[in-house]
Amino acid sequence: RPAAAAPASAVPEIPRRSAALEANRAPAPPAPVRIEVPDLGIDMSIEPVGLGADGSMGLFDDPALAAWYRWGPAPESDAGSTVIAAHVDSLEYDVLPFARLKDAAPGTAVIVTDAAGTRHAYAVDSLEVTEKTAVDWDAAFDRSGPPRLTLVTCGGAFDYEARRYLSNLVVTAVPT
Repeated sequence: RPAAAAPASAVPEIPRRSAALEANRAPAPPAPVRIEVPDLGIDMSIEPVGLGADGSMGLFDDPALAAWYRWGPAPESDAGSTVIAAHVDSLEYDVLPFARLKDAAPGTAVIVTDAAGTRHAYAVDSLEVTEKTAVDWDAAFDRSGPPRLTLVTCGGAFDYEARRYLSNLVVTAVPT
């Protein structure tokens, strides 16, 4: 003879959760909102950007703003390169804060503050001026590997006829 079924109250409650993708997605790390390089007098607001019409990372016309590549890692990410870029100068505004990055030495402190108010400390690891056509953009925008900060601005010689710099200054910094 079969045993009687257990009363309904004896059945354990099994927790349930939604299988929808958005319900299981980890919250995105807070976006960076400020960059400081105290030894170089750099203190700039940061706004997120995507890609421009030409497929390159967008930059702002406002030279007071640095740009964070929103589709890449944020400072709190466990892996990859957080990319922040800004203009080096402009005909209208003259020399801008990121122009001072050329004076960064290994060990120079860089502080990035995120939207939650957390200050992320980095130290400059390398500085390289490379022709724009030879910059390793795959490495600069890498989403894997150890966490790092990549700062980009123009550098090197200026082509007055084309009205642009021929090189980029790429500064890589590591968390401290």
